[in-house]
Amino acid sequence: MEIEVSSSMHLMYVSEIQQEMYDSAQRRGTGIAKRSIEYLSKKISEGNAVVATENGEWMGFCYIETWSHGQFVANSGLIVSPKFRHGGIATLIKDRVFALSREKFPNAKIFGLTTGLAVMKINSDLGYKPVIYS
Repeated sequence: MEIEVSSSMHLMYVSEIQQEMYDSAQRRGTGIAKRSIEYLSKKISEGNAVVATENGEWMGFCYIETWSHGQFVANSGLIVSPKFRHGGIATLIKDRVFALSREKFPNAKIFGLTTGLAVMKINSDLGYKPVIYS
């Protein structure tokens, strides 16, 4: 398994990632907003995402979003292909995307936005502190 900072070589997975984000949100009735192919492609091309693959197959994905000129960085859009869920990949992706956030924005406040209990647990296990949305 490879967990890498994204590059243009990962653009081949963008349609699958977008579709799984949408399908997952539909199943839960909440969660990740639908992101356009263009938006996700830009995140991937600019190296502002992490992609997990194995043998040329997409396994998982997460991207970073910044506000206030990099003062705040959110890890968002975490998704794991259903075929690879429950194997710890999400935690590995979240750990790598945190490191990417710190590498690119060393002085930023880093946070994760989520409505999912599983992701809240991952965030807690990784040392994120819960705060209310407001």
